[in-house]
Amino acid sequence: MTITEKKDNFIGGLVSLYHLLINEDGVIDEKEVRIGELMKKHEQIEDWQFKYYLQKVEYLKKEEIIRECVKYLNKCDYELKIKCIAWMALIANSDGFMAPEEWKLIYHIYNTELSLNLSDILEMQKQLPKFF
Repeated sequence: MTITEKKDNFIGGLVSLYHLLINEDGVIDEKEVRIGELMKKHEQIEDWQFKYYLQKVEYLKKEEIIRECVKYLNKCDYELKIKCIAWMALIANSDGFMAPEEWKLIYHIYNTELSLNLSDILEMQKQLPKFF
């Protein structure tokens, strides 16, 4: 797999997760949008890439988006999978409260779908930029 393909899988998985998460509790909070912008900048995701992957999943059902996201992430190495979930936890907490629906979604993906270690995710969160 080329570096470009690895980056595309990472971006596809991350943006799909972002879409799922910000829509999970039925309310798209301004802070979630702003931290999404921070995520884009930090991960060097171009606007067109972000829009492309959002549009790919925009009209899919939740289960289809999860499958798409997991398909992308399963092509990523362990550290990138961890980074994606760490971003989701930061975004879910950006409004000061992680809704139960958001936690259930994050848990399902990191534990059931990807079998990731929670302590690795928490450690990665510390390395991501802080949002205030």
